[in-house]
Amino acid sequence: MTSATSLVLPSTLLLRGPTPGTLSIGLLAPLSGVMGISGPSILNCAVLAAEHVVERAGVVPELVVIDAGRGPSEAARIVSQLVGAGLVQGFVGAHTSDVRAAVSRVVGDRVPYVFTPPHEREPGGAGTIFIGSGPRLQLQGPLEWIIAHRRVRRWALIGNDYIWPRQVHRTAAQLLRGLGQDVVMDRLVPLGSVDAEQLLDESRKNGADAILISLVGRDGITFHRSTAEIGADQRFIRLCTTLDENSLLAAGGDSTGMLYSAMPSFIGKGDERHQSLLELYRDRFGASAPLPASYAQGCYDGVVLLMELWRSGLLESMPPSKAARRLTSTTGSTGSAFARPTAGWEIAVAAGNDLFVI
Repeated sequence: MTSATSLVLPSTLLLRGPTPGTLSIGLLAPLSGVMGISGPSILNCAVLAAEHVVERAGVVPELVVIDAGRGPSEAARIVSQLVGAGLVQGFVGAHTSDVRAAVSRVVGDRVPYVFTPPHEREPGGAGTIFIGSGPRLQLQGPLEWIIAHRRVRRWALIGNDYIWPRQVHRTAAQLLRGLGQDVVMDRLVPLGSVDAEQLLDESRKNGADAILISLVGRDGITFHRSTAEIGADQRFIRLCTTLDENSLLAAGGDSTGMLYSAMPSFIGKGDERHQSLLELYRDRFGASAPLPASYAQGCYDGVVLLMELWRSGLLESMPPSKAARRLTSTTGSTGSAFARPTAGWEIAVAAGNDLFVI
């Protein structure tokens, strides 16, 4: 299908220079690394968002694709080159928070940088705009639901060792203790270094009956596969903070009724806005395209917000973070195409390869 939105590499843009009448948006997507499984659907949703707003924006958008899976220093280096040369009007990022921290430092307040996944509420500077939920909002409702509906008392916390899971663990420990639960184990492991059998054995020895899992992408998939292979999927209630439909499918599914996910959204969510986006996605990319799961949907919102910010003229008189607050607080009266997602929490249970919203 012919698209009004083009995809370019940073090297191409650096050699070619800016094109008059073009809005260049840096898209930081995990095309490799532990979150690489999310990359294709994130890319699709970014294209869909740009196409959705193109007529309103009055310019031709192009997405400058940066592989955020290559790590913080490499992503920050490319971003610094593009910003320093004045070649992009902003960035949208759907990736890990260690990359976010590095990119925020080099962006400063020179251009908007919209970070879309759940995050740790760490200050990001005047140029960084957060649209995802913080750990307390993401966790409190799902933890309360599981405690009320499943016989659990003793929790193990297992996550990757970087900014976001560390904050998730701190927040979860506070919430669980306030709910009369015991945290009997807290483990953080390096990205790409998951020994699931050892972690599960430690959880068992510490007497855990539930596990909060904040392992990202491929690490989470590896953990869930190993859990099923050694039969531990029938032993522990598991609540995940990064499990979407793509990761569940890659992990081989789960039919135990003991695997839950707490994410900003799920494909099975039935509200009108969500279903409209799914219909647009299927019409544009086909039924066999990668599933437009939570990270991809967040990226859609981020691209729309960035394009509407540019169109609004607010960036001419105020820092990006303040401009975003102004825009999202007045969308009801301005006719903006950006519809801010309703803040709240979602919990779903795995059933085969699907996540059913509770």
